[in-house]
Amino acid sequence: MRLTAIATACLLGLSVDAYAADVTSISRLAAGPGDTLFVADWKAAKVHALQLPPAPRQPAGTAFNILDLEALLSAQVGNAKVTIEDMVVRPGTAQVYVATSYGPDKAPALFVVTSDKRARRVDLRSAPSTSVALRDAPTSNSRFWKQTPERSFTVTDMKWRDGELFVAGLSNQDFASTLRRVRYPFDAKQSITSIEIFHGGHNLMETRAPIRAMSFANLGGKPYLIAAYTCTPLVIIPLDALKDGAHVRGKTVAELGYGNTPAGMVSFTKVEQGRTSDFVMLVNFNRVSDVVSVAELDAARARPGIEKQVPFGQITGVNVTEAPLAGALRIDNLDDKSFAVVRRDLQHDALQLVSIGKDLSFRMSDHVSEYAFPDFSFKGNEFQQRNIKPRQDMLLKDEELPDLVKAPE
Repeated sequence: MRLTAIATACLLGLSVDAYAADVTSISRLAAGPGDTLFVADWKAAKVHALQLPPAPRQPAGTAFNILDLEALLSAQVGNAKVTIEDMVVRPGTAQVYVATSYGPDKAPALFVVTSDKRARRVDLRSAPSTSVALRDAPTSNSRFWKQTPERSFTVTDMKWRDGELFVAGLSNQDFASTLRRVRYPFDAKQSITSIEIFHGGHNLMETRAPIRAMSFANLGGKPYLIAAYTCTPLVIIPLDALKDGAHVRGKTVAELGYGNTPAGMVSFTKVEQGRTSDFVMLVNFNRVSDVVSVAELDAARARPGIEKQVPFGQITGVNVTEAPLAGALRIDNLDDKSFAVVRRDLQHDALQLVSIGKDLSFRMSDHVSEYAFPDFSFKGNEFQQRNIKPRQDMLLKDEELPDLVKAPE
């Protein structure tokens, strides 16, 4: 007989309640296998695995154009101010899960948002779930800069890969920067590795500053963790080094700019001129986004890492393509064609959930340029007709502006 995740956890004596997740806070989300959504609860120092109801498959050409996300979500929590904590796409569906905190007590709320501009609040107390406590979670009541609880960094990023949940954050140990590996369905085993890195901008070995965003890539035929830290070292760590009780020094392969906090990282694939290439995209709170090819990371793996001071402002170690995604708060793969992005549109001071194409990584309607004028013509310009118009037509259709597509001239 095949046991459900809940039944397995019951037999193992883990924290389980099929009808009350008892989520006290949300810092990060991760999509798991099947209909599982992982929710990191920093106040309880737990990860909850919610079992979601079945969802229809994602129709081809799904696009998100929610330009007033704040109003949509706030209306469901008594018009309180909402703060975005995380966002994740439910793979293969047209559903995006958005976690927020709201009100003076920063109460958690989870919403499922669909491309038809609807949002439904998830009843966390009725969702079947299992939970696992995170070992050696921070216990200090101190606050960073008198504002942010140290304990809120228990989970700073969380990703599912090959039967395991990778959980980055802090522990209560002297070497506080920690990577946990938790198998699912949850069992009694939990791997904890402490991590140190050399920060070129700070000219310092760092053992406490946690990973802020991470993803995975195969480098030299082996799986690696790709990690970004505040201010912004890019580090690679072979997964086979992340063993319980180990202390690992990551290899700093790049410095991507000072005075910045990474907001999220996603791996993706592009096909250009019949050639398939793999990339990672790092979105940042204080910089434009960085696109780095996996081939660049593989080349950096074979070179010596950064072991000396890097002058502030110098970007070094890997070749980076900058993507115009300023204001992005969270990013995830929507499908092979597009990302889903929760962003603060800085021009209009609006919280939005939009899809953005992987080839250009911007939205046509964000800019008033020569192309925006009604009488602009592509006629007589072969370069514009061949390279610009097809992309513009695609963007306008995705952004629900098909009537602005110009007829062939």
